[in-house]
Amino acid sequence: METKDFRGMKYRRMGQSGLWVSEIGLGLWKWGDPTYDGSRVGEHAGFQILDRAQELGVTHWDTANSYNMGSGNSERLLGRYFKSRGSRARDLVVLATKVRNPVRDEHEIEREFSPNERGASRKYITQAVEDCLRRLQTDRIELLYHHAPDILPDGSWETPLEETWDALNQLIDQGKVLYLAVSNRTAEQLKADVDALAAVAPNASRRIIGVQNAYNMLQRPKVSAKSSPEPADEQEFLDYLTKQQIGLIPYIPLAVGLLTGRYRKDQLDDSGRLVEEDWAKEFLTKRNLELVEKLLAIAERKGCTLAQLAIAWLLAHDVTASVIAGVTRLAHLEDNAGAVNVKLTAEDTAEIDQLTA
Repeated sequence: METKDFRGMKYRRMGQSGLWVSEIGLGLWKWGDPTYDGSRVGEHAGFQILDRAQELGVTHWDTANSYNMGSGNSERLLGRYFKSRGSRARDLVVLATKVRNPVRDEHEIEREFSPNERGASRKYITQAVEDCLRRLQTDRIELLYHHAPDILPDGSWETPLEETWDALNQLIDQGKVLYLAVSNRTAEQLKADVDALAAVAPNASRRIIGVQNAYNMLQRPKVSAKSSPEPADEQEFLDYLTKQQIGLIPYIPLAVGLLTGRYRKDQLDDSGRLVEEDWAKEFLTKRNLELVEKLLAIAERKGCTLAQLAIAWLLAHDVTASVIAGVTRLAHLEDNAGAVNVKLTAEDTAEIDQLTA
């Protein structure tokens, strides 16, 4: 795989495009205003982390319009950062955001949303992107995701896909969006999206270049985005992305902190997102805790942290474009950035694959 280097960070191309993204991305899910929106990182600490991210070459920043209970504050924090740091700081960043969900006005705690303030219609998408640009205090979004598929109970799409993708394509015409992507898609849904965009786009340069799905060593089948009782085939999904030249952007790469070594079989931490946000039932299983011990032994052998091993394993997949990892402290960012220096051999990946299959 061809890579480029910038400030000690490696960059990969996103799918079949000319867009280069840092192998380590910065997830901004829990960033905003902790006084009222449920976030964990506010403006003061956040600006310090963002400054350091640029110094480390971590310039792929990922947010969404509805992060933090639909407050829009993750985007607002970024907008204030860009305003304070100027055009040079903004130009370095590959800014990714997502639309699909309703968003409240600033400091608004409750709001009644109409059916047209969410989804995939031309009306919603057009207004939602205008609102994103205003909150982000920028004139363009490098990478725009449609956040999740709008599927009716009978399995059909709520909005005709041609309408959705024509609206997104027009945003490229207007220069407000540069590249398009999706998240939380099965292979079948992604194929339908690809075909719909091809039907309305003026030429082959308009394509879906990335998909952001959950993926980590402890939940490998989740990358397929299929829900029970459907069978989930991890490799089939990865092979489809490779064939279509669509980049994978894994989220929850550290299993909400379990793959950092913070939570151990004999010393369970009773704080942090994993416990406080009710992820424990999903992640703190006997199987996962036993796997953490085995993976820690591999990390020690490789001379890296468990988090770095988890990210390096994802980057060992050529289809991976960038790994989005959320941070709440500078130390997290520094640790994640070090993952690009972890070299896994074929024997290492085979051992990890066998353990976590």
